[in-house]
Amino acid sequence: MKITKVEAIPVRQKENVQLNNDSAQDGIIIKVHTDEGIVGYGEVDSAPWVVKAIIESPSSHRICRGLGEMIIGEDPFEMERIWEKMYVGSQFYGRRGVVIHAMSGIDIALWDIVGKALNKPIYKLLGGAQRGKVRAYASTLMPYTPEEAYDETKKWVEQGYTAIKLGWGGFEQGNREIIELVRASREAAGPDVDLLFDLGFIPSDDHPIDAASRMPLIKELEQYKPYWIEEPLFADDYDGYRKLAETTTIRIAGGENETTRYGFRQLIEQGGVDIIQPDVTRCGGLSEAKKIAQLAHAHHLTCVPHAWSSGIVIAASLHLITAIPNGSLLEYCVAETPIRQEMLQSDIVVRDGYAQITDKPGLGIEINEEALEKYRCDK
Repeated sequence: MKITKVEAIPVRQKENVQLNNDSAQDGIIIKVHTDEGIVGYGEVDSAPWVVKAIIESPSSHRICRGLGEMIIGEDPFEMERIWEKMYVGSQFYGRRGVVIHAMSGIDIALWDIVGKALNKPIYKLLGGAQRGKVRAYASTLMPYTPEEAYDETKKWVEQGYTAIKLGWGGFEQGNREIIELVRASREAAGPDVDLLFDLGFIPSDDHPIDAASRMPLIKELEQYKPYWIEEPLFADDYDGYRKLAETTTIRIAGGENETTRYGFRQLIEQGGVDIIQPDVTRCGGLSEAKKIAQLAHAHHLTCVPHAWSSGIVIAASLHLITAIPNGSLLEYCVAETPIRQEMLQSDIVVRDGYAQITDKPGLGIEINEEALEKYRCDK
């Protein structure tokens, strides 16, 4: 089997894209075609047009090549070799950031191809199921008032979720406002639902984003018993992460903005976080995410992949979590955007707060090609 074509298809909702933290408003779908008619699908949660340029760019020289051109003619079963070929071939302008994001979408598509060719789900190719089902947490943006935070939390409790994450949004306000939002969420959830809070790193008029400013806030939040505090500092502030982790009883989570095992080694060894969150559409794909999970496992850390955007990343993440020994939760994006709701047909549903893995080949999903064309924005 040989790769014959790589498509990078940017999609965008028809309504105006809001400058909030909902990356499910647009996206880029990767299609890898083969000479045997099998097509693999991937996704990249990044800047769609930048990813498209990286994949479609013609080669400049040996270590400055477009990713798509580089892998034409390759055998999709040789995923490890293809990953290294892309990594070396993009050294001149890559190694981290959006180039790794673009590689991630291609890598996911290759796993989808191999699963379809072998008639096996990806989790079996990753080593087999470590668990039969995965607890899912409803992931949504934090509203701006305590009343809205109460209502938003209550909505997902009533949907049967036993874990809920609220992030960014209202957390860009001052510390007093943040504390009230968390208080209202806990009141709505009651004592038995796990609440996860993604504080983000948008500075407010009340405080800068540094460890010294976050420490007293997180100390105040301890009384509301968060399951974790996510990404409270800039991704590069490894020393700050370690300070926070050493001064609170709350788990500190981070990593959605890291790429490759090399970046995660720094986050783990220097940052001292309790939960690592590789995003399979950014960190280097399923091939690299498995290595990152193994690295975390060697440090006795839990791996909970970040999974916002369309259902492709959710499906890929569920396969990964099912197969790794140190997985525990699935981020289930509940954003009600057209990209999120219309493009994917999947057996992956959440019942009573748990997601059940599919045994269909590859990712186990079907793309709604009509919806893909409807929201395609490069024609």
